[in-house]
Amino acid sequence: MEKDHEQDMTDIIWGNGANVVSNDIFVLNVTHRKSGNSGKYSDTEKIRISEADIPGLPHTREDWNEESLKSCVNEAFLKCEIEQREDSGILSAKVSHSGVGGY
Repeated sequence: MEKDHEQDMTDIIWGNGANVVSNDIFVLNVTHRKSGNSGKYSDTEKIRISEADIPGLPHTREDWNEESLKSCVNEAFLKCEIEQREDSGILSAKVSHSGVGGY
């Protein structure tokens, strides 16, 4: 695989966290898309967190639950670095808090 080569071309979307679906999946209301993204992203996407840098979310995935995820992502402005779109349509992504007005 050419994963290392592709890292420079990672698709990125930003938006506000919305409904939490499970302990590692939430809905993102997409507000910004990186110019040059190779994929197409709708205004609402389900995101499965592959890695997280979100204040307040436990570092250990086993400690995540819907309530902790909801308190950390609901209405937060988030950056999602897309890894892949699963067969179900859910995006697997590295998720982090985005700075105020920053990308």
